[in-house]
Amino acid sequence: MLPTYAFTVEEMVARHDWALTFAHPPDVDSLFHTNNMPTPAQVVQLKASLDSLEAPLAEVQSYLNLLRGAVASLETQMSRLQSLRHEYTTALSPIRRIPSEILAKILCSWENSRAAKGSSKFNVFVMREGPWRLGQVCSSWRSVVETLCPELWATLLIEDRGALSPSLKNKHIEILRRVLERSRNHPLHFTFDRPSADSDPSLQVMEQCFNIMIAHSARWETAEIIVPPLFIPRLDLIRGKIDWLKKVDLVCSDNSGLESKSIHAFEIAPSLQVLHLRDMHPEANILFPTVNLISLSDHRPWSGDRLDPEYLGVIKSAPNLRSFSYIDYDAVRPISTSHTLERAINPSIEKLSTCSQDFMRGVILRSLKEVALVAPLNTVTWGYPVNALYGLNEMLIHSQCSLTRLSLDDIALDENLPVILRLSPQLEEFYIDLRQEWMDEYDPVMRDLVTQMKETIMVEGSPQHCLVPSLQRFTIRLLHVCSVVLSFLDLDFVEMIESRVHGPHVAPRPTKLYLLVLGYMWTSCLDEDDVLALKRLKDKDLDVFVVLRGADP
Repeated sequence: MLPTYAFTVEEMVARHDWALTFAHPPDVDSLFHTNNMPTPAQVVQLKASLDSLEAPLAEVQSYLNLLRGAVASLETQMSRLQSLRHEYTTALSPIRRIPSEILAKILCSWENSRAAKGSSKFNVFVMREGPWRLGQVCSSWRSVVETLCPELWATLLIEDRGALSPSLKNKHIEILRRVLERSRNHPLHFTFDRPSADSDPSLQVMEQCFNIMIAHSARWETAEIIVPPLFIPRLDLIRGKIDWLKKVDLVCSDNSGLESKSIHAFEIAPSLQVLHLRDMHPEANILFPTVNLISLSDHRPWSGDRLDPEYLGVIKSAPNLRSFSYIDYDAVRPISTSHTLERAINPSIEKLSTCSQDFMRGVILRSLKEVALVAPLNTVTWGYPVNALYGLNEMLIHSQCSLTRLSLDDIALDENLPVILRLSPQLEEFYIDLRQEWMDEYDPVMRDLVTQMKETIMVEGSPQHCLVPSLQRFTIRLLHVCSVVLSFLDLDFVEMIESRVHGPHVAPRPTKLYLLVLGYMWTSCLDEDDVLALKRLKDKDLDVFVVLRGADP
């Protein structure tokens, strides 16, 4: 129990106010500023003064103890009072008066906002994600989430994050069944990720989960499926049972064990708009409708020329196709000198990714805007695809279209490059990305390109660049430059960039320059002043990144 006093806090403070104005006698005060020994009389005086302080010190200390104890008690009382207030205000919270149907709409709107940010899928086996977590707020929320929000349960991730023990087998299968039950008849958006076929205990669990998802194929709307070869044949069970399916990404994680037979899973899919295939067997036929197709990609090992006529047929028969990506390559792929197939015409394709010169020579794409010549990753051991630029050049001539974006990813550079740029006066973005070793024969190509990009002509009294006058983003990434001279990186290169940055106000100006060269024992014709001149263009609102590493000093 705290001690009691017969006076107030103000009186406590006032009792010893004298200490704040107390002053030492002059003869004593001088002792505190020197090392002089006090006189006998001063010693007596100092001891008397010291003894006189004991009583007020003890009294003030008792006041402090009293007040500290009082503060601690008051803080405890305040905490309890705040807790009581929180409980009362929580009980009176407006959300408790919201009807369940409106709460369901609020929760679903929150989920839609997450979906717009690309983070909507929840792992069905993780209780701290998605609707599992919402249901942990309170019993009323759990009831709403379980019974009135099927869309919360319909966007799911079925992922193997490690070996599942046999004791958890039935539990995980039952969890997936419960999630699908709570999603009711809502369209399903899911990712199934089982990348390997290792014989661990989780394989059987994931196989049964895959079978469960196949049984619900009638509700598939978007599906991303990453599975080993032994799962692929089971997809044929969904044939004719995917009327809602609009988008599918199918990845075979190891095509070395994949059979070459046809895949009929998507043959009858009246709503299919997007089909992305990766690492299928080189000779596998994947059948699919084209009438509503908007985006198609197929990245697989080279299968000879067998797929060329098939995909030329797709180009002809897909009136709504906007994006097409067809990438297969082999070092021994023969280079044809003449084109024998009838050219396929498509008026709607705007984006194309490929490295097949034969395919490009076989199409006419009037609306084409963006091209990415992309070599597969395994070309690191095969070398650059050759003649891809020749195929692109011929396609542009017959298509009579002007690109706005061109990306060259590990593609052999040759004399067709400046010609292609001349055929694309509206080009705004140009990317050269070479991960493999830089070849000596590329340097004269780039030197000629820089020279032509620097040239200007007078148009209505103002200078205009002859080549790609609308260029705004220019990237060069060379990641393996060894024991060579990059003569195209010289003063002309700097002046070409400067002339575009300082061009007429009516002309589009570059907004980004990205120059990265990595390697060893290479040289260029740029000195420190040239590099500084490029970097100073930041003052002209050009986003500049220049790194030249491994060059000889």
